[in-house]
Amino acid sequence: MRNILELTRSEQRVVIFIVVVLVAAAFTQHFLETRSRLAPAKSISSPTASPTIHPEEEPDADDSR
Repeated sequence: MRNILELTRSEQRVVIFIVVVLVAAAFTQHFLETRSRLAPAKSISSPTASPTIHPEEEPDADDSR
């Protein structure tokens, strides 16, 4: 029986190139999808400044104006 997968040196290079391109495309797609999912979560979890109320600025309940 003849070996069907016997490839020349140039054919091996073509196959390796195609596999590398497919792996790179899959990695890029995965990276972009995970990055787009993580971006909104990162912005939501960032701390925001809230106004502080100092004791002298609080309205008194005793103050009858």
